Amino acid sequence: MSSNQKYTPEELESLREAIGLLEKYKISDVYGDISGTLQKVLDFIEISSGMESGETYDFISPEKVPHVKGSEHLAGIIKAIKSKTALRLYYQPFYEEKPYFTDVHPYLLKEYKSRWYMIGLNDFKDQLRTYALDRIRDLQESDLEYKQKSFNASAYFKNSIGIISPPGEPPIIKIAVQKTQAQYIITQAWHESQNIETENDDEVVFSYKLHPTYEFNSLLLSYGKDVRVLEPKSLKELIKEQLEEMMGYYK
Repeated sequence: MSSNQKYTPEELESLREAIGLLEKYKISDVYGDISGTLQKVLDFIEISSGMESGETYDFISPEKVPHVKGSEHLAGIIKAIKSKTALRLYYQPFYEEKPYFTDVHPYLLKEYKSRWYMIGLNDFKDQLRTYALDRIRDLQESDLEYKQKSFNASAYFKNSIGIISPPGEPPIIKIAVQKTQAQYIITQAWHESQNIETENDDEVVFSYKLHPTYEFNSLLLSYGKDVRVLEPKSLKELIKEQLEEMMGYYK
């Protein structure tokens, strides 16, 4: 870790006081619990207070948060949601080579893995869609009349992980996790519906009530041989097919 700027004791104390003030508002109706973010700033202050100007510490390696574009659209989208105004986006999805224009009635801003997303009603398809803010090339107010629909963010994402929420009732998913990895999942639950079904000397069986979205399936696969799907059969077969396809890459 290196620092090009040495903060004076007075400046560091001022930063501590500012953090203390923000701590009073760490539970926010708008942003939720930001205590983790505040803790990172406090960690930075404590590290900086022990460093001399130009000094480097190669025994400190903090996690780097990637800089993602799109934050410049936050104010415009918030304004549109509050004023119930439709937006015209010049948008380029990850899977398209060229951007296109689309009209959206915005309902929600959601952050996921350091990237901002907007959930809104696509005017042409009359369906809810998710748009990554860093893929918006231009954003303007639309002349269309705003379509107000009943939308509850908590209910919409209750049965999913990530930024995609399929319709319908989610299945009960059961997975068996090797005991050596199970503690990580116990201490940092994947989902609010997580429950321990059974436990023995070798593994822990967890259950979830959620949709097996791409994000959830990727999470399963990231644990490799330490996780196996028990139910439902459809998810078990899907993971099996993906693993067989992956094995084909190495034959």
